[in-house]
Amino acid sequence: MTSPTKDLIASALLLLIAGLYYAATVQIPVSALGGEVGPHVLPTALAILLGIVGVSLALRTLFARHVAAARTSTSRESEATPLRALGLLAVGALYIPFAWGLGYVPTVFLLIAGIALYEKAAPSWRLAGIALGGAVLFWLLFVALLGVRQPQSMLF
Repeated sequence: MTSPTKDLIASALLLLIAGLYYAATVQIPVSALGGEVGPHVLPTALAILLGIVGVSLALRTLFARHVAAARTSTSRESEATPLRALGLLAVGALYIPFAWGLGYVPTVFLLIAGIALYEKAAPSWRLAGIALGGAVLFWLLFVALLGVRQPQSMLF
């Protein structure tokens, strides 16, 4: 559990970064050749989402009630160690070579499933369905809706 002060500081930093990022996105020139979704839409949406996360963290911290329930050491989730964070980063870094070899949808499927398994989720058909749904959703969002070109692959 983090302290309320750390959460409020993190919230303020997130809001500052979101504001600076948004200020940078409005500097992106609008092209006369661009369609309805120009190059500024995705960065602007990301800045807004980052601001929402910052506000949500602040509200959760300000309105949280302190529960005096004692947790046993077996039920408490261990803090993330630097080695665990590096493992998660390694799983994410494998996206690039796998996307080149397998293609976007299979690689995102493996990425979602791999991170869930790395975080100790039990292998199941539900996990496979969620990973497949996430991969298809990301493909629909980035490729079909926003027209972002994905890396060419050897298979798909």
